[in-house]
Formats: sequence, structure tokens, C-alpha cells
Amino acid sequence: MATVESVKTAGDAAEMDELLWSVLWRSLGLPRDIRSQFHIDGEKVELAAGEDGRIVGGLVAVWTAGDEMELRHLAVVSGAQRRGVGRRLVAELCRIASVGKCRRIHTITRNTSADFFRKIGFRPAPGRAPQHPVFLEHGIVFELMEKIVE
Repeated sequence: MATVESVKTAGDAAEMDELLWSVLWRSLGLPRDIRSQFHIDGEKVELAAGEDGRIVGGLVAVWTAGDEMELRHLAVVSGAQRRGVGRRLVAELCRIASVGKCRRIHTITRNTSADFFRKIGFRPAPGRAPQHPVFLEHGIVFELMEKIVE
């Protein structure tokens, strides 16, 4: 079973960057450094799920306001999917959010991930999700979702 911890070392950060790129963006033809273009201001929370000495899942969130967070990226390598890794990463984010007095986590999710988010308690959020031509070209549209933290 994967253990979830905060990303602390430069080596883990580099492994996290590789994981995010290979799972989320490589198949779309996006450059290896694309994550830097998705940056938003705020205190980051980076969590990694590890198994057998390697990172198999990662999550990046940002405090966007005093009581809100945006879940920016969530990725799990194909061999570790459907084993609870993503669920554990989001559960740890919710724990951190609750301790930090966060009341809401919101995300812009791909249509390919929306069912997963619904299963773990996210619901549609008001507003209109942005769309991007590179993603549309691959049949990927986005949905706004949110989870109220208890």
C-alpha cells in the first residue's frame, strides 16, 4: 500500500515533476516544463504517494484564499491506478485543509476524471470551466468541481 507524504527533497520534487508530466501531459504533446506555465500564486501543498522507494502518485494544491484551496494536479501511474492511491492523496489533502481551517477545495477536472472526483465527494461547482484547444483536440473538456471540507 502506498504511503502519502509531503514532497520535501529536490529529488522527490524532480520525480514528482516527471510523474505529472508523464501521466498528465506527455500524451498531449505538451513540453516537459509545462507545469511551470500552470503556476498560480499561493502557498503550495505537494503530496507524493510512494511504493517500493518510488513515487506512484502525486497531488499539487494551492491555498487560493484564507479558507479555500485549489487542487491543481492529481496523477497516479497506470500500474497503481484503481488501488486507492488517488483517494489517499485527496484524503490527506482534506486532512491538511481541515487543520488549516479550509472550508472548500475546488478543482478544474478533466471529463476523464470527473467520475473519480464524484466518488470521493466532489460535486459540480458554479461557473464555467475554461477550455483549451490542445485538450479539446484530444477530446478533453473540463468541469468545475468542489468539496466542502468538514
